[in-house]
Amino acid sequence: MRQDNTVDLGVVQIHKKVIGDIAAASIQEVPGAALATFGIIGSIAEAFGYKNYPSVTVSVDKDNQVSLEIRVIIYYGMNIPEVARQIQDVIQRAVEDAVDINLREINVNVQAIERRA
Repeated sequence: MRQDNTVDLGVVQIHKKVIGDIAAASIQEVPGAALATFGIIGSIAEAFGYKNYPSVTVSVDKDNQVSLEIRVIIYYGMNIPEVARQIQDVIQRAVEDAVDINLREINVNVQAIERRA
């Protein structure tokens, strides 16, 4: 007879900010895109080690379905719809791998086009 030595250690909860951090970090993998930035306050907070991504919004609906809205800048000369699809694919893969959550939707909002320096 085999004994079950399983111990229930509790519940794991993942804050929606963590999902936003994963999404923000994964955009760096997409050539031709960057997170939209909003002023100097975000830069100051980041200098002190605080991650602030106002360009990433994570929503959880009443059915616990998670949605993301990402505001990005696309570099001039890039195919905007193709880069946006790449952003969606990279974010979906990163979130699923890291926290095992299926996202309901990933909305990419192109805020600006920038020329590279």
